[in-house]
Amino acid sequence: MNFSEEIKTCYSLTQFCRRLGLSTGGGGFKKAKKIVEDNNLDTSHFNGGRKIKYPPIERICPVCENKFETKIGSKSEKITCSYSCSNSFFRTGENNGNWKQHSYRSTCFLYHKKECIICKENKIVEVHHLDENNKNNNPENLIPLCPTHHQYWHSRYRKEIENKVYKYIKEFKIMTTVQQLQQQINQTD
Repeated sequence: MNFSEEIKTCYSLTQFCRRLGLSTGGGGFKKAKKIVEDNNLDTSHFNGGRKIKYPPIERICPVCENKFETKIGSKSEKITCSYSCSNSFFRTGENNGNWKQHSYRSTCFLYHKKECIICKENKIVEVHHLDENNKNNNPENLIPLCPTHHQYWHSRYRKEIENKVYKYIKEFKIMTTVQQLQQQINQTD
C-alpha cells in the first residue's frame, strides 16, 4: 500500500486508521502514528478531524488589490476583502443586485429630453407608458411627464393634456423616421 498517497486524501489520523483497516482506539492509533513517523509522512493538512466542506482559496480584492482568503462555495464566500471595499464594489453598476442594463427610464431619456413635454419641468420627471403596458418599452410608448401632468393623465383631467401628448408622439415618430432615412442615405453614399 502506498502510504504517502493514502494520507493525502485523509483529513485526520482517525480517518487514516480507517483507511488502513486499523481500529480507531489505542492500539490502531499507535500503529498509524508509527507508520507516519517511520515513513516520514506529511500531516500538515490535517485539520483536527473536521472534513473541510469549503476549501480555502486566496483571492485579490478587485477594489484595493490586497490578497485575502475566502472559502469556495460557502454562503460567506467573499468577493472583496472588507466591508469598505464591498461598499465601493457593489454600490453601483453591474455588480449591484438592483442593476438593470436597460430600464424603461434609461430608454426613455436616451431618446427623449429629460423634461416634461407639457410644462418643461426638468427636476422631477416620471415616465408614462402611453399604451399602459409597462412591458412595452419602445421609445414611442414612453412619455416624459412631471408628476403633476402624469397624475393628470390618470385622472379626470386627462383631456387637458391629451392633445399635447399625442401631438408630441406624432412629431417624435416623424423625427425618428426622418433620422432613419438620413442614416440610410448616408450609408448608400
